[in-house]
Amino acid sequence: MRTPHLNDALLVALKQYQELTGKPFPVIPSLDLHDDSGFWALAELDRDRFVIRVGGGVVPALTSLWTKAFGDDDFLTGVSFPFDADKADAIHVSLVWLIFHEMQHFELGHFCFMGCSFLSETEHGKRFALLSRSVTKPSPIDGLGEVTKAMVPLCLELQADHEAAELVLDAYSADEWPSLRARVAAIAAMMMLIEREDSKLATPHTSHPKAATRIFQLLGHVVEMPIILAHRKAIIRGMDVGAPIELPSQDEQNAFNREVSIPAFFDALNLARISGADSIKHDLGEAEIFFQDVKIAKLEDVSGYTKLQTVGANQWAELAELNSNVLSKLEFRNRQELSS
Repeated sequence: MRTPHLNDALLVALKQYQELTGKPFPVIPSLDLHDDSGFWALAELDRDRFVIRVGGGVVPALTSLWTKAFGDDDFLTGVSFPFDADKADAIHVSLVWLIFHEMQHFELGHFCFMGCSFLSETEHGKRFALLSRSVTKPSPIDGLGEVTKAMVPLCLELQADHEAAELVLDAYSADEWPSLRARVAAIAAMMMLIEREDSKLATPHTSHPKAATRIFQLLGHVVEMPIILAHRKAIIRGMDVGAPIELPSQDEQNAFNREVSIPAFFDALNLARISGADSIKHDLGEAEIFFQDVKIAKLEDVSGYTKLQTVGANQWAELAELNSNVLSKLEFRNRQELSS
């Protein structure tokens, strides 16, 4: 049995990034394991270094949650996770996703876009950034109204969530369903712990989306994974737009939903219950309504968003159009930097 460590998670993340993208990460992050006992993490530009700082309470919080989860009869019912008995694998995957999330803030250009030197996963973590580097700089969002400007950080978090999830979940494989479900649960667990920490604030969710919103986006991606792979294969083969794409059979897609997508939703509900986050459980809603909302979201018809019912889906819809605009501004900013 091995003990999960953040250093291990960073090494695995860097290796997996190179394997999946075919190139090394642009810069090797420095990892600062802080002796503060709080649950927090932040990504920071410290002169010419990219630093990921993590509070000493992160691993203990994960250990506590996963120990309770694997000792809970309702959680274990029907679970076939390929995790070892001491839960070290579950904790490790949660940590790898956290590291990837911080790395994506760097790769996606979020620091330059926001005109800041650090981005924190919890409010508590902000006090551990280097104060000399916390001065804001001119940013593309400076001209936005105050309400819209305040929503931009939520969009950036969803962007980092999505890219980190793709790196952890990897491409769809019919042979990896139990492992995929396990990795989805590991990501959801970290999202819940972040919200649980933020809920201690007088005004929570000011810089991060709700956990239910993040899980809504996560499971929306999972539902589409068999189709995404087929479309990517078509692109690689140079097929014309509109040409027939070889999708997995309907039977396979239905089985995937029965064995992965839907159970992953109930894994999230159980983790919310076990972590004492009743608000997240409430925000996720009922399975039938949740997946109906996923279906509406995937149609990408803004007029249909008024039919969304769950809390997470509605916040996702609120951010969707703004996020599209933010992505366009980011891509333009990144092109300018590359050409300069």
